[in-house]
Order: sequence, then C-alpha cells, then structure tokens
Amino acid sequence: MSKIYDALRRAEKDRGRPRPKERETQPRPARVSEGTRVLTGMDERFRRSLLNLKNAIDSEMKAKDSRVVLFTSAVRGEGKTTIVASLARILSLGDSQKTLLVDCAIRDPQLHRLFGTGNTKGIVEHLSGRASLADVVRSVDEGVLDLVPAGSCEDADAVQPLFASDAFRLFLKEAASRYDYVLVDSSAVLESPETALIGSRVDGIVLVVHAAKTRREVIKRAMLMVQKLDGAFIGTVLNKKKYYIPERIYRRV
Repeated sequence: MSKIYDALRRAEKDRGRPRPKERETQPRPARVSEGTRVLTGMDERFRRSLLNLKNAIDSEMKAKDSRVVLFTSAVRGEGKTTIVASLARILSLGDSQKTLLVDCAIRDPQLHRLFGTGNTKGIVEHLSGRASLADVVRSVDEGVLDLVPAGSCEDADAVQPLFASDAFRLFLKEAASRYDYVLVDSSAVLESPETALIGSRVDGIVLVVHAAKTRREVIKRAMLMVQKLDGAFIGTVLNKKKYYIPERIYRRV
C-alpha cells in the first residue's frame, strides 16, 4: 500500500473533472460503470490490497449478522482515513453491497473534504437530537456510496458522552439493518478518549499502523485502552510498507 496517497489523489483529481454535457440528459448508468469511474486512477496493486482487506474482514466476521467496522490507529498520521474511504468505494461497487461511511473523527474530520460534501450536519447533530438520520446521510461518488459526516463540533470533549449513549447504539443498529457494511472512521486512540467508547459498540476494529514508524509499545498501549472497554480487534493494516525486493517474493516467504 505504499502508493495509497498518490492513488487517492489521482482518484480525487479525476472526480473533479467536468462531466460531458450529453450525460445530463442520459439515464444513470449501471453501478459497475459508476464504480469504474469512482476508482479511476487507483493503483491496481492498491485495489487488490483493498479486496484482500474486504475478504479478511468477511472471514473474521462471518459468524456475525452485521458488519459494523471501526478503522482507527494508535496515533495520527497512520493513513486510516484514506484506507477506510478507499475501502468504502470498493465495497460500493457491488449491486447487493450497500455501504455507509461514518465520520466519527470529530477532532479532525476529513471525509467531508475527501468527498466534497458539507459538514454542517452530521453524526454529532444526529446523536444530540438536532437532526434525523435522513438529514445527515449524504449520497456521494455519484450515488454509489452513502456518507454521514462528523458535523459541527466546537468542543470534542463535550460531545464525547454521545458515543456512550443509547442514541449511538440505536444509530449503529439502524445503520446495520439498512447497509451491508458500515465503516466508521475515528480519531487516533491515544489522542481521543471517545474512540475506545466507539470501539465498544461496533462489531470489529481494524487498527492501521504506519510501517517502520509507530513503535510497538505505542500500538500495545492503544490496543489495551480499547480492549479494556471490550472492543474487539479483528486485524491490522500495515500501511506504507516498502518493498526492497519484488512484492511477489515477499508473498512467497
């Protein structure tokens, strides 16, 4: 996944290009065609890695009725937001796979910027009773993916109890009943106490680790904080791994 940021940057650049005028009067094409446009510019190796991640999540959660998965990291800058956003796009390609992406990284929300939506109403407003679910769900990537942005938050510590509330539990339950996958982005564990609370409410947690950067002791401390609240880790993504010999050889050793 060493080309992850370049891949997403190319994809976002392609999304911003003007559409041909004749498309305004033509019916909406099939989802597969839309997905091809959504993933334009994505490195093929990166795409395969995302599909492998999907398969790993399905395997770890095959005994569960829902797939509500939190993506987090020990500290900021690990690349979790890029990975969860790209995985959501991959999952949304299938006609039978409805995917909801939820931005719970209230201390530094990024998903609304990646997808070019507003952030005036989001998960904070919904959990506090100021907006309905229909008010905060945004259709993005030409309608193939749904997004709930973080919303407005002046004091992250003040809204932290919202993620321990019945409102959040009911939100996840309703989202799981409507979507095949609910992917949640959060702030880094060691920088935001609400992340451990969120982890206790989801079906599984994926920890994103920057290869050769984040120390093992830091990772263990973050995992322990989540596990103390009964959060269940289902796997780790080693991001920005550098291959000094061809990758195909790594896969055989």
